[in-house]
Amino acid sequence: MSASFLVGLTGGIAAGKSTVARALASHGARIVDGDAAAREVVDPATPGGAALLPRISALLGADVLAPDGTLDRAEVAARIFGDPELLRRYNALLRPAILDEVARRIAEARRAPGVVVHEIPLLSRTTAPLPWVYDLVVTVEAAEPVRMQRLQDERGHDASEAERRLRAQGEEADRLAIADVVLRTDGTLDKTLQETAALWARLSAERPPR
Repeated sequence: MSASFLVGLTGGIAAGKSTVARALASHGARIVDGDAAAREVVDPATPGGAALLPRISALLGADVLAPDGTLDRAEVAARIFGDPELLRRYNALLRPAILDEVARRIAEARRAPGVVVHEIPLLSRTTAPLPWVYDLVVTVEAAEPVRMQRLQDERGHDASEAERRLRAQGEEADRLAIADVVLRTDGTLDKTLQETAALWARLSAERPPR
């Protein structure tokens, strides 16, 4: 494997992880999107997805599948957010397939030198060992009222749904406990981009030589 530097990028819902990931990509990082991997493993066009979808349907109900056979993610969210036990069972069902897919994507991204960023929302809730080791963990954070407003303004959730999703994503203190770097995005987009550029400068200095 070529010398590379693996960053775990986590953070609260609506804190701005994807904004930071896109900014890091613009500087030259290779991004491994955990959500994209999660979508891949439930794609009915793949053998893994075709095997998983009936099990998801059995757990959550047949109406979590759209007429075309794909997973209705909004319906899934409506079922699992607010029900910790159902959320736990759903995550346990998908976790092995997601880990395999993410590991494949990370290995592929690390074939070349440079910085690889794994965007992973629930890192602080991951208790079992991961099949990779991060060189640095970054959490993206914003005050809860800011994230609540973003969920309503940018994602169209009402206040109760926004609150439910915030609670399902874990506590800021847990993310801070595992982070090497904290990026706060309560301010302007320009400020966030400036802080991300400073992070990139640090990553460029710390990553292994070619």
